Amino acid sequence: MKIRTDILYALIALAVLVGVGAAAYSIGYNRSKAQLASLREEMDRLEEAGKEAAIVKRVSQQMEDIAYQQKAISDQQRDRAEQQSVLAIRNAEIAEQESRAAHQAELKANAAAQVAERERANAEFQQEIALEQRDEATHAKNVADTLNRRTQARSLAVSSLVRREAGDPDLSDLLAYASWYFLKNNRGNQYFSDTFKSLTQATGGVSRHRMRENGSVTAMAKVLDGPGQCVALTNYGEVEWLRASAENGSRRIVSKQLLFNPDYDFRDAKYLNGKVYAVSLKGPLCVLDFEGHCDVVPLPEDDYFKVLRANGRVLVVGRRSLCWYADGKIGGQVRLPRALSAVVEREGVIGLFYQDGSYAEMGDSGQIEEKKPLIEPVVTYAYYSTSFQCLLLGTAEGVVYPVNRYNRVLEVLAAHKARCVDITMQGPNVVTGSYDKNIYIWNLDNLMFESGLSFREELDLARVDGRKLNPRDIPAEWLVPVDYSFDGWTLSVCGDVDGKSVWVGTSTGNVMLLNSSADDMAAQLHARLKRNMTQQEWSRYVGVSIPYMSFK
Repeated sequence: MKIRTDILYALIALAVLVGVGAAAYSIGYNRSKAQLASLREEMDRLEEAGKEAAIVKRVSQQMEDIAYQQKAISDQQRDRAEQQSVLAIRNAEIAEQESRAAHQAELKANAAAQVAERERANAEFQQEIALEQRDEATHAKNVADTLNRRTQARSLAVSSLVRREAGDPDLSDLLAYASWYFLKNNRGNQYFSDTFKSLTQATGGVSRHRMRENGSVTAMAKVLDGPGQCVALTNYGEVEWLRASAENGSRRIVSKQLLFNPDYDFRDAKYLNGKVYAVSLKGPLCVLDFEGHCDVVPLPEDDYFKVLRANGRVLVVGRRSLCWYADGKIGGQVRLPRALSAVVEREGVIGLFYQDGSYAEMGDSGQIEEKKPLIEPVVTYAYYSTSFQCLLLGTAEGVVYPVNRYNRVLEVLAAHKARCVDITMQGPNVVTGSYDKNIYIWNLDNLMFESGLSFREELDLARVDGRKLNPRDIPAEWLVPVDYSFDGWTLSVCGDVDGKSVWVGTSTGNVMLLNSSADDMAAQLHARLKRNMTQQEWSRYVGVSIPYMSFK
């Protein structure tokens, strides 16, 4: 029943709805038509918009796809970056570990290098010590060998003299040459007296001549025309022209008397331009040639003792005056304030040494200027070597002082026991005469100086900076002069023009000619050697410690 009621109500409602709907339909039909048109326009617009939206959507979809792809790539890159970051962190950790390991290795290497450097320095130090010890040992051996050879050389010289006296000249010559050789090559003094005398005997000995009138040979003059000539004068008024001639390996002296007048007491002479200017103690001045002509020139009152060549003129020197000779007469005289003891011409300047120890100089103007004395002792003889520019001053004590051009005293040569009365110089060899009856031959190249310089170097220095000898150098043997003793006072010595030979005059009237160069005599002897020593002779005289040598 109830169901029927419900159905009825439903049908009524439906009818109402249909009615209402029909009315509504009628009302809204027109409205719907307008709306439909509007909808169609909208649909057309939407369709166009839909097309655009589809395009946009597709683009958006594509962009989204690209974004997804980029995101995927980004994710991959991020993942890769994260992986690389992790790897970098791991590598950094490894690098840090390696750096720490390298630092530790560097520290160890530095420590090892320091140890190695200390060991190297120590090794070098030990090597230096070893080398120094070796050098010291070598130096000590060289010194010992050098001294041994010097000693042996002096022994050989004595043996040479003995063998010559025994009548064995060949062996004597060999021993004399060996003595010189070992001294020369071991910085020894080849002017050791026995060595020098053995060389002298081997090369002809000392040539001798006696003046005819037996006076004392007070002066000699070098003849410049050729070697082996001199003019000898005596206090007994005799003048002789002496010449040396070679004969059987030695030199013989021949003479020619140019003047004899016992009223004259000759004290000095000078050879100039083919003439001999000889002055007597109280005058006169005699001008001689080799033909025997003599011009006698009176002199003012004085005690005359020297003839010089000064500025191209002849100067006659007295104790208290200087007289200029020209054109056959005395052209002028200079009086001196004090008595002279010695005089010398040095580079155009006249050096005046007074007996009171003072010193003055006179130049071209003729004015005498007082100067500081060159040495303290009184000078008794003065000689100037133009080739060496060396002034040699002898004293009453027998001491000789070499002085260079700066007036610096280089050395003190002390050997004579009496007044030094004459000096000459042949090369580096100084020959001095004295009242002690000796001449001494000093080889100045053998001089040792604290500066370490040689004699020739010292000549050129105004002062020395104090340079010392190298302690490694084997010092040269100290200069010991050759001494020759004669039968009288050696009043005069004169160098020959050959630069090697020396003429010596004595108070007994004798004249000697000898060679002052050991090197020259050794060269002569070497050329004359007839053989070498036998092994037996070498062992006996030289010794087994020195290796055998051939000298011929």
